[in-house]
Amino acid sequence: MDFFDTADSLAPMYLTYSGLIRHDEREEQPYQMYMPVVDQTVAGKSIYDVLTRGQEMIGTLLMERVMDHEELPEPEEILPLGDADEMATFINVELDRFKHLIAPKKTVIYPMSALKQPKQLLSQVYDFQPVFITEDGIGRYVVVSMKDYDMFQNTIGMMLDKQDIADALDDV
Repeated sequence: MDFFDTADSLAPMYLTYSGLIRHDEREEQPYQMYMPVVDQTVAGKSIYDVLTRGQEMIGTLLMERVMDHEELPEPEEILPLGDADEMATFINVELDRFKHLIAPKKTVIYPMSALKQPKQLLSQVYDFQPVFITEDGIGRYVVVSMKDYDMFQNTIGMMLDKQDIADALDDV
């Protein structure tokens, strides 16, 4: 069975682990969540923020274990006991969201007609893994993840800022 083939994979789609969330408004990022399964803590500005960051960290670390041929930790069914100022929670990690981190990169090209089945097309889009759309056999469009789009926009913005600075220095 191939770990990368969802239909044949023996790995579950979701794994659930526990975490302890603490709030300290004196901190710049007032929420912290400790995740015993990876013995790590993440910080954020909201509960949603730490849950999202926790999912990302656990998912990434689980993929490292897969690459190292290590067993994945057993899912947890019992919340840990925390201190009075801690809130216990579960963190659901969708493994399919992280498989692209270790899967071989491939070029994915679809004809325009693939847009009739958007779920199938979008299931191929990952961070750093765009999907190319052709029209009459000629590459016309690219579908990228929001994370990649933000990265591209930030890069363009930085380049434009550098050019503005260079132009301003030339005027001096």
